[in-house]
Amino acid sequence: MLFNSIEFLFFFLPLVLAVFLLLQRFGNLKAIIIWLIASSLFFYAWWNTAYVLLLMASMVVNYCLGSLLARSREDSGGLILAVGLLFNLGLLGYLKYANFFMDNMRLAMDWDFNFEYIILPLAISFYTFQQITYLVDLRKGLAAPHGFIEYCLFVSFFPQLIAGPIVHHSEMISQYDRLTDASQRTRNLTIGFSIIAIGLFKKVVIADGFGLFATPVFDIAYAGGNLHALDAVVGMFSYAFQLYFDFSGYCDMAIGLGCLFGIKLPVNFFSPYRAQNISDFWRMWHATLSRFLRDYVYAPLGGFMCSPRRQRLNLFATMFVGGIWHGAGWTFIVYGMLHGTFVVTHQLWRIHVSGPARLLNRREYKIAAQVFTFLVVCLSLVVFRAETITAAVNVYSAMLNWNGFAFAPDYLERLNASRTLTISSLVGAQISREVVVMICLLLALAVCWILPSTYQLFRQYDVCIDKPLAGRESVLVFRWKPTHAWAVFTAILLFLSLLNLTQKSEFLYFQF
Repeated sequence: MLFNSIEFLFFFLPLVLAVFLLLQRFGNLKAIIIWLIASSLFFYAWWNTAYVLLLMASMVVNYCLGSLLARSREDSGGLILAVGLLFNLGLLGYLKYANFFMDNMRLAMDWDFNFEYIILPLAISFYTFQQITYLVDLRKGLAAPHGFIEYCLFVSFFPQLIAGPIVHHSEMISQYDRLTDASQRTRNLTIGFSIIAIGLFKKVVIADGFGLFATPVFDIAYAGGNLHALDAVVGMFSYAFQLYFDFSGYCDMAIGLGCLFGIKLPVNFFSPYRAQNISDFWRMWHATLSRFLRDYVYAPLGGFMCSPRRQRLNLFATMFVGGIWHGAGWTFIVYGMLHGTFVVTHQLWRIHVSGPARLLNRREYKIAAQVFTFLVVCLSLVVFRAETITAAVNVYSAMLNWNGFAFAPDYLERLNASRTLTISSLVGAQISREVVVMICLLLALAVCWILPSTYQLFRQYDVCIDKPLAGRESVLVFRWKPTHAWAVFTAILLFLSLLNLTQKSEFLYFQF
């Protein structure tokens, strides 16, 4: 079930929330937890009923392993943890990468047989990583075992089940005892629905709008069609903003939905296009995934507690794992290698150039670094988005095919279906399609660089697990307040979003 669907917004969420509020009035904590688990499993089963059994089996196995781990002696704990890691990573590897492996083996060996493709279970990467953190933290003494129903809610809570954030057991379990607390009900509902409205607008209006600009470029590149430089550049930046607002919108809605139930989730998105280097970017983009990679991949490899050469190898390996986590394909392998190279290069630059030259605190250097980081990220997203390496090369090659400030005929034909361009024609704007698209891109860049993030808008209300060091202040600073003006503004965003619900589209991170 999608957050941006009619069935979720008008049927599932109102029913789940109404029963939750009723149970909260009676103060029955166990009934509340069971209701939220049942609702979350129904939410997951809406996509594919068969795979809810896989989710439930994964929870049972990991809970049992966790119980054994909590009671184990020092010498046997390592073996139990190894079994848990093998189970989780083996299951994830088989379901996510078997198709890719078999396809490449068939091509390499010239095998002439067909095999049944595995449909990737929704959210398996997220709930697998989350359960790995539980087992590892138990082994380290950073988490304490709890009842089975509390564990099931920790894994399956629907606001963060499908695409994160990847939460830690210790962050969530302590909050469940407060589910019966109705003292902040009005506040939670007001703020929660406001954040949901902002996130929904980002997804269905901004992100899906830029998707109409980006998708034709990559489709034409995949088909080997003709693209001009302007098409390729517009496609690259449009996808960069589509992915940005799509994931930002999802993260907002996850935090808003959690707030409705009095649950705080970690912020997963800190305006990453304001990053001033690539390491900064990864601390701000999908922050909980970066945290997982740092604590459960980079640190076990040795982290910084080794030679400089080994440190750089650890950094590269960690970013490579982050790349292939996103998907099974050569494009994701190349994407991981690119960002591994970027992070290592940045470390060398900081050690040998920007640090000794004392550039880091200079305003002009910060501006230049932010622009450069943004361009590097956008260029790498071409590989991330393209269906194949060949399609990515076609987009990069087209950037050198300058034919003036004009779109290629194939791209222009597909672009004419865009509702943004249709609206501009209806209001009588006598400007070219090229100018309209460039204005949209510049406005999106201004939003990313100048306006406060949703997290910053609501920061004073303590609605999320706060990580203030990971974000940068916006140029314009203002805060949400429970006033009539903000209520009207939120209602307008919601109205515009509802107009676009007829064009249902998945969140991009669902596929990962």
